[in-house]
Amino acid sequence: MDAIEDPAAVDPVNPFSPTAVARVTEGGALATTVVTVAIRDALAHLDNYLRTGNGGTVAVVGDYGTGKTHLAAELLAHARRSTTGAGQAVYLDAPADTFLSLSRGFLGRLSREAVRALVDDYRAESAGAATPPAAERVTPERERTAPDDERTPSGTGLLAERLRAELAEVTTDPSFGTVLAMLTDPATEAPAWDWLMGYPPGPALTSVGVVARTDVESGAVETMGVLALLYARRHERFVLVLDELDKILSAAGRPDDETLARFSRMIGVFASAGALLVIAGLPELLHLLTPQVRQRIGPIVRMSALNAQDVRDFIRQSQLRAFGQARLSPFTVETTEYLTNLTDGVPRRLIRLCYHLYQRAVQDGTPVTHRMVREAVRIQFDLASRQDVAADVRRVLTQEGWSYQRDHLIGSLRDLPVDFWVPLDEQGAGCCVLLTESVLKSEEVDELNRRVVAIRAAVPDSEVILVVVGHLPAEFAADLTETFSVEPIVHDPQTFAEDLSGSVKASMRRLEQALGADALTSVRQRVERIQRQQTNAQRSLERLSYQLDEIRGDLRPDSRGPAQRSTSATTHPAEAGLASPLPGRVARVFVEAVQALDQLTGFERHLRDAFTPSRPEPARRSGEAAPLLRSGLRSRDVQRALGTALVLRRLIEAFREGVEQWYVNHRHAPHPADLQRLDRLCETYDGIAEYLPLFQLDLLDDLALPDGGATVEPADRSLSWSEARSMFDGLSGQVRRQVVDG
Repeated sequence: MDAIEDPAAVDPVNPFSPTAVARVTEGGALATTVVTVAIRDALAHLDNYLRTGNGGTVAVVGDYGTGKTHLAAELLAHARRSTTGAGQAVYLDAPADTFLSLSRGFLGRLSREAVRALVDDYRAESAGAATPPAAERVTPERERTAPDDERTPSGTGLLAERLRAELAEVTTDPSFGTVLAMLTDPATEAPAWDWLMGYPPGPALTSVGVVARTDVESGAVETMGVLALLYARRHERFVLVLDELDKILSAAGRPDDETLARFSRMIGVFASAGALLVIAGLPELLHLLTPQVRQRIGPIVRMSALNAQDVRDFIRQSQLRAFGQARLSPFTVETTEYLTNLTDGVPRRLIRLCYHLYQRAVQDGTPVTHRMVREAVRIQFDLASRQDVAADVRRVLTQEGWSYQRDHLIGSLRDLPVDFWVPLDEQGAGCCVLLTESVLKSEEVDELNRRVVAIRAAVPDSEVILVVVGHLPAEFAADLTETFSVEPIVHDPQTFAEDLSGSVKASMRRLEQALGADALTSVRQRVERIQRQQTNAQRSLERLSYQLDEIRGDLRPDSRGPAQRSTSATTHPAEAGLASPLPGRVARVFVEAVQALDQLTGFERHLRDAFTPSRPEPARRSGEAAPLLRSGLRSRDVQRALGTALVLRRLIEAFREGVEQWYVNHRHAPHPADLQRLDRLCETYDGIAEYLPLFQLDLLDDLALPDGGATVEPADRSLSWSEARSMFDGLSGQVRRQVVDG
């Protein structure tokens, strides 16, 4: 803030980006580029395509901040310099949505005028290449007697025939040829473009045989392939750079078979079209794909880190662009080496730090020093506080059922207490959790190593887990791993709970094995921990139940009376004699989820059967229903499992009511803000569902009998539980797809 209010008198322009977030702009100047191994490899693959025309797919993968988008911009600029027009190379930032949204963005980037001009050029070239024989010319008589899908306005039937033949390599749908031909007629241009955008056909299109697509998502993929083929054939080459594709594949969790089939289809149609598809994303992009789909992807380019020489080249080029002089000052060779080591050569980290270090050096009128680098790293990367991370540690240990002590003193009073001590029974053994801020100096590494030695000298039977709140360079991480015997955990809000839980379990298991604890003691310890877990889970369920009541109240319209609110809280609209406002396909998703839960737990059915003994049913389902319930409910484990099932059922119902309310208000042409509201509803469901201990539902196997009372083999039961869990976990994504696609 001071740098903004009090700019330096000399060189007030900072040549570095404060955010280091690459953006691709049409016709904009490219940022400073240092040619790394990844950039060389990607450009080589692009040049090979531009020379040979052999279409396919190139994948560019890398973590956040490693320069994927910058590389995409380089490829785009290189392709446009090597071809004749900007329309031959297109960049698209994939939305966290569907293939239909992706296709609409693709069409918007091309524009209706450009696509119409492309078809006009194709018609002119086709007409000039060969004049059709008299038997093939479009005459009034032929136009009247042609099949419905060829009787297009303005005599475009022959153009539609030629387009269908041309597009046969990427689609078997004859409607594409018809619609593209109609795009050249001003009278039918608008409805033709709407159909390409994925909307149902209007009267002008239905009159010539164009019908609504049965699979809009697959049709969107084919639309992209069709236009890629026309561009590639017309201009000889066509490149689509698709950034952050993993957002589509992971929009609703792990992609289902249909999503993967469409993605595989997209790869295939671009290869058939003779176009080059460049997909960029996180490394998880490849893990989301099946081996069969991965095999269809061509070269894989992995982003590489910058070395110290790369950093110096970047600094000089940036200042050359800003000031006309390629200088390294105010940085030095030593500070660039230090800066590269501390950031592990990650481009975004380096550029952001260069910005702040340049500001500081210009203000102070001094070169960049090692101390300035460390201060900048701490300010920029120590986003969480030790107090926040300590609270996260407490939550993890509590949820996992571990007993622990805070600020436990090990050794003498001269020693620092450990942040958390997890004892192993009464044997004097246990696991320490140490918290530390960014480790940026070798002296700090030495101090941590000395502390571990002191802890093990005081308690030989101990394990030590180091949690770094901030930044830990890879070089220092390797040194600390040797002493701690376990890799330090760098706090990441997304993965910290899982990382810490796994480390504590592994450490305590190693201690048990080292001490040779007898089986009875180990079993007793595990039982006690499970009991603590269940107690904590029960408290969480009670809190979630209270929160659900609040959410239901917020989502419920004020105009409904108390009686209606009471009914809707436990009964589906269809069961209450009311019509759900949701489309049938969406309502079925909720009905199937509740039915699956009822079938797997059996509680609702057995409870009804217990109070209707006179109904003519098999004895197992009527006369024995009450004893079965009494027997099951004696177990606290079954009681907790039924509580979990009840909360899950109420969560699904509250989610359904929220979606119904949203649909009533936004069913017609929802705006982006409306879709964000739907996303928030889905995120609310996911955020609560992930905390439910669904593993407890396995305890309800004795209650969960299929219709008819038939027995179920254990393998079949485990399979049905697996399917049910995937249904509950993926409910929000399935609902969103059904609502948006409709």
